[in-house]
Amino acid sequence: MLEMLNQNPFFSGGLSLMVVGSAAALLRHLPAQIWSFLQRRFSITIEIPDRDPAFRWLQVWLASQPYAHRARDLSLATTWVPVDADSETAVVFDPDEGGSKSGASRVKFLLSPAPGTHWMVYQNRLVVLNRSRRDLQNGNARTFQETLSLQVLGGSRGLIEQLLGDAQQLACPRVPGVSILTTRYESWETTSWQPRRPLRSLVLADGVFEDVLEDLREFYGSRTWYTERGVPYRRGYLLHGPPGNGKTTLVLAAAGELNLSVAVLSLSNRLLSDDALRTLVDALPPATVLLIEDVDCVFKTERTTTDQTGVTLSGLLNALDGVSSREGRILFLTTNHPERLDAALVRPGRVDKKIELANATRSQAKRLYGWFYQGCGLTDDRLDELAERFAAQVAEGKVCMAAVQEHLLRHRGAPEAAAHEVDFGDVAPASSANGKPTAALLESSA
Repeated sequence: MLEMLNQNPFFSGGLSLMVVGSAAALLRHLPAQIWSFLQRRFSITIEIPDRDPAFRWLQVWLASQPYAHRARDLSLATTWVPVDADSETAVVFDPDEGGSKSGASRVKFLLSPAPGTHWMVYQNRLVVLNRSRRDLQNGNARTFQETLSLQVLGGSRGLIEQLLGDAQQLACPRVPGVSILTTRYESWETTSWQPRRPLRSLVLADGVFEDVLEDLREFYGSRTWYTERGVPYRRGYLLHGPPGNGKTTLVLAAAGELNLSVAVLSLSNRLLSDDALRTLVDALPPATVLLIEDVDCVFKTERTTTDQTGVTLSGLLNALDGVSSREGRILFLTTNHPERLDAALVRPGRVDKKIELANATRSQAKRLYGWFYQGCGLTDDRLDELAERFAAQVAEGKVCMAAVQEHLLRHRGAPEAAAHEVDFGDVAPASSANGKPTAALLESSA
């Protein structure tokens, strides 16, 4: 039978064709199989979603690599860096052109490889970068999510950790001052720096700033005490009072004294959900203060059945002191209208201290005048005389410190005019909740 089939030209030809086809199919997939085996055996791969802080570190690192300077397909990310950080692609804002005059940070354009596959070299090892992007629908808004996949051929886990360490050092330079963090999707990123201000520039009612600072230091030194007694290791503060008396400035000043960062969270963002809020609070970096400003403006109306976005009061409460809430967290809430806040939000355990920052007293106005015009060539007696004259024209508890400061700024370098030409008529007086002035700051942060 086999002999007859072998003598059949159609059968022998078909058999030969089948053998050749099978061999060709095997050989066609063999390189891919070999490559897959080599990848699993001799490489290490790591994936970083864009909600992780390491994603931004790698963006900065990739932008600094020679490959990024040669690449033709790039993605742009705008970030802020300290003014003393080295950067060939940083743009410093000019105050004369309407930019920031604080000098604390500058904008930087990061040009990194766009979505796709890219090949580069790190520590004499081949690195394959795959950057992917997919569209997301969040309520009525469209956004996207990115993932970076790094594969180091012939590398080890230690090499990946070294690469991530290099990226972190490059993206997070150590500079004097306070780092300001804001949200990006469901993660935190540093967006600006504030210089650490001299304490003499804080014009406060006696003991207010010292009390906050002492309380914070005592809290940070009491972790064992909290743990042994089973008390949640968290601290909350409510800063309230009229706008323009420096509630935010107080937080920045305290953070600067304790070498802390400040994470600013806006609850008015309609893309922020309860789940995303809980993720952000849980992901708060160490040595970081959480600041939620104008918390009274968020929960004015009840959520309707068609409203699928935004934060609810219950969502905020669960994020602040739920089971997964981070230990050691410092929380500052600010409001111009404390009477509007829900009692559950400011109960003991969530808010441990309530501090009113009220309108200017004459004592504060006098001290602020002296701080502004020290070193202007006046004798001490004349400076004190002018400061007394200026303070006597400030209505006690009727004008916010921002207005007082603005008047002195208009007469910068002219102490005589500042003391004699006092007019707050163009400033609407603000009053505190109980009319009792307690504290104010130099800057006009609300």
